[in-house]
Amino acid sequence: MTHQISGDCKGCGACAKKCPEHAIEGKVKVRFDIDPFLCSDCGTCFNTCPRGAIIDPKGNRSPKKGKNEKQKKARIEMDSCAGCQTCFLNCPQGAIRVIKKNILTAYCSVDPEICLGCGTCTQFCITGAVALKEQEQNSDKESPPDPNK
Repeated sequence: MTHQISGDCKGCGACAKKCPEHAIEGKVKVRFDIDPFLCSDCGTCFNTCPRGAIIDPKGNRSPKKGKNEKQKKARIEMDSCAGCQTCFLNCPQGAIRVIKKNILTAYCSVDPEICLGCGTCTQFCITGAVALKEQEQNSDKESPPDPNK
């Protein structure tokens, strides 16, 4: 028996992005599944899933990140954002927008309505400007909403 994905999967795609065997496929915001013929049981998905939706071959559930906490969403500190767009390019939900400051500079902003809190963007941010925070939190240093919406 290989690793499996339970019905708790929210389709963030973090497991599929990290799988070295490319054994995980599915629809973003729907659900992902593991192909047992491609899965090598390396455990990468087990350690990556933010929802605790992975079940290992022994029947153990992956630890749910942020358990007993309010839902966390990605937030970007505008002052720290380099505008490199790696978070934008790697977000499996397409929750990150690039906002132009002027002709030469830009920063990234997260749409909390789309963000599932998978944390993929935090792994790619080169400056540490992206963090998972409780949804209700707000700060003057965090990026404002996209004015183009």
